[in-house]
Amino acid sequence: MKDPGMRTSPQLNKPPSDNRASRRLWLKITLSILPLLLIGLLAILWWRWPRPPKPLVEIVTLAIAGRAETPIKAHYEPFGIVADDDGNIFFSESITGRIYKLTPPDYLSKAGRQNEAIVAQQLATPSALALDRAGNLLIANTGAHTIVRVNLKSNETSIVAGADGVSGFADGPAASARFNGPIGIAVAQDGTIFVADTYNDRIRLISPDGQVRTLAGSGEPGFADGTGAEAQFDTPCGIAIAQDRSLLIADTGNRRIRRVDLNGLVSTVAGTGEPGNRDGIPAEATFVEPTAIAVRDKNSFFVADAANSSLRLCTFGEQPSIKIISGGYPNGLIDAELSTARLNRPTGLALLPDGELAFADSGNGLIRACVPLNSKIGHRADPSSVIIQAPEMRALLEPRWPFEPPQTRRDLAGTFGEVRGERLPDHDAWFHSGLDIPGAYGETVHAIFTETVTRPLASSGFGSPRERLRMPLFEYIHLRIGRDQHDQPIGHFANGAITFRRDPQGNIMDIRVRRGTRINAGDPIGTLNRLNHVHLIAGPPAFECNALLVLKLPGLTDTVAPTIEALRLFDEQNHPVFESEKANKLSKPVEVSGKLRITLRAYDQVDGNPRYRRLGVYRLGYQILNADGSPSADFKEPRYNITFNRLPVDPNAVPLAFAEDSQSGYQGVTIFNYIVTNIVRDGEARENFWDTTQLAPGNYTLRVFAEDFFGNQARRDLSVKVNR
Repeated sequence: MKDPGMRTSPQLNKPPSDNRASRRLWLKITLSILPLLLIGLLAILWWRWPRPPKPLVEIVTLAIAGRAETPIKAHYEPFGIVADDDGNIFFSESITGRIYKLTPPDYLSKAGRQNEAIVAQQLATPSALALDRAGNLLIANTGAHTIVRVNLKSNETSIVAGADGVSGFADGPAASARFNGPIGIAVAQDGTIFVADTYNDRIRLISPDGQVRTLAGSGEPGFADGTGAEAQFDTPCGIAIAQDRSLLIADTGNRRIRRVDLNGLVSTVAGTGEPGNRDGIPAEATFVEPTAIAVRDKNSFFVADAANSSLRLCTFGEQPSIKIISGGYPNGLIDAELSTARLNRPTGLALLPDGELAFADSGNGLIRACVPLNSKIGHRADPSSVIIQAPEMRALLEPRWPFEPPQTRRDLAGTFGEVRGERLPDHDAWFHSGLDIPGAYGETVHAIFTETVTRPLASSGFGSPRERLRMPLFEYIHLRIGRDQHDQPIGHFANGAITFRRDPQGNIMDIRVRRGTRINAGDPIGTLNRLNHVHLIAGPPAFECNALLVLKLPGLTDTVAPTIEALRLFDEQNHPVFESEKANKLSKPVEVSGKLRITLRAYDQVDGNPRYRRLGVYRLGYQILNADGSPSADFKEPRYNITFNRLPVDPNAVPLAFAEDSQSGYQGVTIFNYIVTNIVRDGEARENFWDTTQLAPGNYTLRVFAEDFFGNQARRDLSVKVNR
């Protein structure tokens, strides 16, 4: 008899067959789910498993910097760049002081429209960018000496550390800390912000609790490995966090890549310190101006070498090497395969989610990318549509000369495109790239246009005859930058804008002009050195143009036509056919056949210049006239093959413009002997001939032209007889 107080479990009372059925059901469910779980696990492993980077094959353009600012009216220079996990790109623009956001997938459409938004503005020459784990944008606000945070959800901007517009050096609480033109920035996983405090020559950090301290650097520009203040940097610009949590530094002025451990130990990773673009093992490779770093994986990273206009890949491990992946001298703008593409001062790097390497191509005003095969982003840019042109530059300027008083007329001592040196097989010769305006030794040179310094190292050639200052649109050469004729500071620049490096005796050894320094039209820049003239270059790098197309020089007039001294003809093998200076008065036409080269010895002068001063000719060409004086069929208009509006991209093109006996600049002899059948104009240079086989046999007139910038023209006729 059962105990009435005892309760029986239903489970215990189930028949055995029910238990077996339940187990079979669960087994079926498990077996059906298991493949799905396995597939999910494999997918997760595939997503997280390290995959080799896709090979990069070509350069494309993603966006035009400042497109919302109507780029036909101004010049823009992007500098820093960062991308988030969704492929959104943020970049800083030096001229407008804005931060832009670009959204994928079509950053720039074929119609020229781009998905662009302004996320911050009214900054002062902003440089590198970084994103923290919360999705905030961190900015090195160089011109204001601050680190800035932008909340991308609210677009609110706040200062993280430093004081707006106050340069200096101080560690401590963020509000009382001081920086001097910081350019580089990176953020660690724990929220620590690392800063390349560029003109303090230090590496600093801002802890999550808002304390600023110096990790490494003595504060004096120089080169030394060591720990903390024992180490020295020279204008460090780029900073990136390696996978081992150490810092990689683009030590720009030292032309090296440095490593900083979190204990402050500094070592040199790559570069000899000599300027150059030599590839090879890290200890033997050379850089010119390394400016930014992007970490690819634990064994490799990319470097933007701004002054060399190249992108480098630094690989470590079993076979360490450094190599140029694209770009190099000469700089320019060509979207193409990596080996033939041309870049123009890349200053910022960012890896995109699909493996593309985006970069701020500062000199071209573009955001571009190295992309793998079959990439769906980017287009090929048309330089004429994105680069500011001479007429647009001219519209920005007020009439003035680079001396005081600015309205007083000065002479011209040299013009754009003239040969310099001697055009001989065993001598060097080059194109004169600017406009020479003479003055007295030690005379102060003033800015021709209001601009902000955008290069971290804008001055070069200290103490040499070719000491210079490069601004975005103008370059000033043959000066003592920031100093008078006695090498004393001229005292006009803002505090800290120029760093004067001195030897133990107090003598100035070198200078450095801070990125973000504003120089207004009329401000003094420096004084003339012993060459007694300022050499003015107009136009952005790689797209320099004839300064006369841009400048408005009060009182400058020219009513004097060029002088033609000699006309010569040569056959295709360069044998003389006719030389006017050796010919007696012609009684019959010169007989010609085949392909001919025409050379013209000529020079120009302007009103008021000394009679001994010979200037180059602006435009030269030729025309063929029929016996009755009418233009022949292919010469309805003169062929102006040589026009010095822009120089050829290839600096070795001098022999295409000037024949062998041309020379000027150093021996007191000036000879401009132009090859007027060759094409030298619009940045292009190539050989060409007068092909007489295109004419029917008979008598013709060869008419040659030499024309100055103001339209004054000289011409000379030669009677020729075309033979078969």
